[in-house]
Amino acid sequence: MANTEGAKKIIADISNHDLDQWVRTDSFSPQLEESVRGHIHQELTTFVFFRKLAADCARSNIALHGFARLWERSAAECLADFHWLEKYLVSRGGRSKPTAIEPPGVEWPADPVEPVEPCREALFVERRLLEDLQRLCSLAEKSGDAALCDTIHNHFMHKEVKHVKDLADMLQQVVRVSKQPGLGIYLMDQELRRTNGSIPWGSANDTHIENNSFSRITECQES
Repeated sequence: MANTEGAKKIIADISNHDLDQWVRTDSFSPQLEESVRGHIHQELTTFVFFRKLAADCARSNIALHGFARLWERSAAECLADFHWLEKYLVSRGGRSKPTAIEPPGVEWPADPVEPVEPCREALFVERRLLEDLQRLCSLAEKSGDAALCDTIHNHFMHKEVKHVKDLADMLQQVVRVSKQPGLGIYLMDQELRRTNGSIPWGSANDTHIENNSFSRITECQES
């Protein structure tokens, strides 16, 4: 009987508590939680932006299907990152609070087909994601939240740095081929179709691959 009463007391005690508060650590402050939600919102906004570019490039008046596939890949990654970070937020005792998403102001010009301005805007949008991650990481460091710092570095930072460099390189390529409109942009789109929307030179900007290559060279020299 005593055991039963004790169990009831424990159940009642737990039922009266906010378990989310038990999950979260002191370092995961309300300000930090709000900042994580802010980046989740930015990932969703960027997803809509890239989806708009993909839809524009798929139009018959533009018909740049390699570029469309590139933007579809970018949008899919933003959506996956949104979902992953939302689950992480909940795992830390936070709450999801979606807010309205602003419609993108970008439009891919069709007459003539002009890729420079939308590609430049894509670079700036990707860079804003990176800058927001750096801001979030700095705030996590100030709050002493090592878990969030580690999460940002391991899951986001490397690939965002690479994406910014990839899009900067692409903008330069687009500017070059746009000096004589027509064949150049067609050939770029053809290359993107061949790689199914992957940046053809992406591996050149991947520092992890470069490090592995250097290790292999060193091993060959030592042997």
